[in-house]
Formats: sequence, C-alpha cells, structure tokens
Amino acid sequence: MTLLPRLCEVLGGWKHCFKDYRTFRRAKEHALALIVCLGRRTISRSICVLGRQFRNWTSEYRLFSKCLWKPHSLFNAVLEQIPELLSPTQPLVVALDDTICHKTGKRIRAAKTLRDPLSLPFHTNLCHALRFLQAVMLIWPRERAGAARAIPVTFDLAPPAPKPKKPRKPGKRANKQDWAAYARACRAYRKDLKNLRVVQQKEGLSAQGAKLLNSLRERCNKINTWENRILWSVVDASFCNRTVFSLLDPSIVLIGRVRKDIRLYGPVEVQTHSRKGGRGRKMSYGPVLPTPEQLRQDTKIPWEKCSVFAAGKKHQLNYKTIAPVFWRSGAATRPLRLIVIRPLRYRAHGHTLYRDPAYLLVSDPNVPINKALQAYFYRWEIEVDHKDEKDLLGVGQAQVWNDTSVVRQPAFHVASYAALLVASIKAYGMNDASAFGAFEK
Repeated sequence: MTLLPRLCEVLGGWKHCFKDYRTFRRAKEHALALIVCLGRRTISRSICVLGRQFRNWTSEYRLFSKCLWKPHSLFNAVLEQIPELLSPTQPLVVALDDTICHKTGKRIRAAKTLRDPLSLPFHTNLCHALRFLQAVMLIWPRERAGAARAIPVTFDLAPPAPKPKKPRKPGKRANKQDWAAYARACRAYRKDLKNLRVVQQKEGLSAQGAKLLNSLRERCNKINTWENRILWSVVDASFCNRTVFSLLDPSIVLIGRVRKDIRLYGPVEVQTHSRKGGRGRKMSYGPVLPTPEQLRQDTKIPWEKCSVFAAGKKHQLNYKTIAPVFWRSGAATRPLRLIVIRPLRYRAHGHTLYRDPAYLLVSDPNVPINKALQAYFYRWEIEVDHKDEKDLLGVGQAQVWNDTSVVRQPAFHVASYAALLVASIKAYGMNDASAFGAFEK
C-alpha cells in the first residue's frame, strides 16, 4: 500500500475527535492541504489548494476558532497507532523540548518577547514569538541498530509566566483620590515583584514540562498494551532541576543533562544510619562525592565502554558512572545514577578535535546503562522534527490572532505531520535498508 492510502487511514482515526462529520471532513482536507501546499503554510494557501478561494472563507477559519475539538484528541488518535510499530522489549521513550515560532502580529496576546535561541552566546538577542512545548515518542528498528524516528504526541502552547505591569503615573490634573489609588497600585506592584519568582516556579517552563509529562503518562495508561510499561523521558538541562523532580510522577524515569559542578552526596552508611540514641533527625545524605567534572578527571576510576548508534553508524562510547547518588538541591532524597560521557574524538581539517563531555542523571539507578545512553543519543531526533516542522512544513506561519486559533492551528499542523510519519513507517518501514526494498515494490 502506498503512502496516501496509509495517511488517509491514519487520519481516519480523527473521526471521533469531532462532533460533526462535516467538521471531520474539513479537518482531514486541511491536513492534507497543509502538507502539500507551496510557499507559506497559511490557512489561505490551504484554502487555495482545496479550490475554495472563491467561496466564503468563514467556515474554514472557524474550524480552528469555533468548532468543538481538542488538540490532544488528534495526537491520541496517532498515539494509538504507535504500539504496533514498537518492539515488545523496547521501553517507552519520550523526548521533551521547547521551541519558538516567530510572530509579527501585535494582536496575538500569547506572543511574548523571548530570547532568540540563534543569538550569539556573548550577545543575547530578543524576538517576538510564541513558545511551544513538544513531546515526541521515539521509535527505532526492532531487529538491529539503526536510526530512530520521533513521532510528535504533544504540541502545547507554553507562554512564560506573566510579569506584573508597573502602574501608570497620574497626570498633572490628577486629584488626591487618583494619587491614593496610584500609591495602592505601587504597593501591589512591589508585592507582585517579590512573588514573581514563586509564580515562575509554579507556572514556568519547567513546571509546564513536568505537567505535560504527567498528562502523557496518563494518556499512555489508557492504551491497553502500555498500561504497565515504564515511561522514560529524555530532556536537556532546562528540565533537569528541582521543579521538575518535585512535580514529576514517580513512575516516570527522567534522563537529563546537568551541569558539571553540581554537588552530589553518597548514601548514608549503615553504621551511622542505624545508630541508636542521640539527638536530631536521621541523616538523609552520606559523604560528599566528587562533582561530575572531578569524576571525569579522576584517573583512578577506569573508563567503561558501550556501543551506541548515532550519526548513521555505531560508536564506541567511553563513560564513567556512580550509583546511587543524591542531588540535595535538585532531587532531594531521590536516588539517582550519574553518568559521565567522555568527549568524542573526530578529525577535521587535518586535526584531531574533541566534542564537549556530557553529564547525565538517571532518576532510576536500576535502568540499564547501555539503554539509557542509547535513548539519550536518540534525543537528537526531536531537533530534526523541529527543523522539519518549521522549515519544510511551515508550522507557526498561519496568520491567526484568535486566542483559540493560536493554540489549535500549530497543534493541528504538527498532528498532521505526526500522522504523515506514522503512515510513512507503515508504508515503507523504518529509515534503514529495509525501507528501500519496500519503496521499490
């Protein structure tokens, strides 16, 4: 079966996401049109692809602003197709990251002034954009090592925590009541500034990422074959902190990158923990361990080897590990495993160069090290998805300013891309040598 029938079959699972069949049919048509249209991926271009440029456009725009449907339901329909693509022994691996979509419209209330990720490290640039949180399910070949594919399962708007606005000073003709109200507003403004850090911890990017992972865990539990399977989450350093560890479901294994200078502690010694008498509470942390950078430089601890697949071939990876360790300022009393990855060597311009070392924390010390390292290297696929979505498919280019459309339209576009990826795997297999044979047939 070719790609188009497979894609229509996957999009047919959206039928229960809409209350009316006409809405479902219009959504399916726009999903196909957004994939194949040329130029900027706007709703007007999609309408022209469908040949409706001479009709009333109101119903087309109301698909994203007025019709009753939820973006998560579209991803759930795609998520139900993934179990047949996974190996029975493969764990559920989810990669999480944030991305921005540049905007120029001033009427989009969710668009904020954010840091441009493409700015130089010594000069931070700002941009007007929307920020989204994306989670992808990683799938890799069953029989042998090969490249993975990242299937988007969530694309949520993640605006930064609102900062309090400074009250406006009254004019020259203001009376005493206006000045009294201004004084009250200034006191409230200073109080909100003091509480801004607390609000950012509860509503910031890290908190939104932890809540997204918890909701994804609940969605996976509703699938019969995934009810008791372990969910791994691979994140970068921005999601490996105290906020995430305090909000994250204990059944989720977090694999995250950390700084090289964090302070770690070992387990409490048995003699010290079991002693009787004395005052105070029991000790929760043992002796201070070396930092990740000190562990990397320690010549007394030998390097261990592990084979991982990355950049189209297998690599022999050198690493050091310690378990269990405790990160007091980040994960409190939760036992962790520290993994230090040695810098990879490569040749360029006739010289031998080295990449930066990596320092990982795994929230479950019993996770196999080779599988944890392979899952971390497969995390790069979410960056590939971001590039495909924004450069090739034009996610975020639709010119909408309605609050509901701002949330729904990019998620709808990414859900269409997820359906395309699932359909391509079903039609041609994974992106390895077996895919070429299926394509020739």
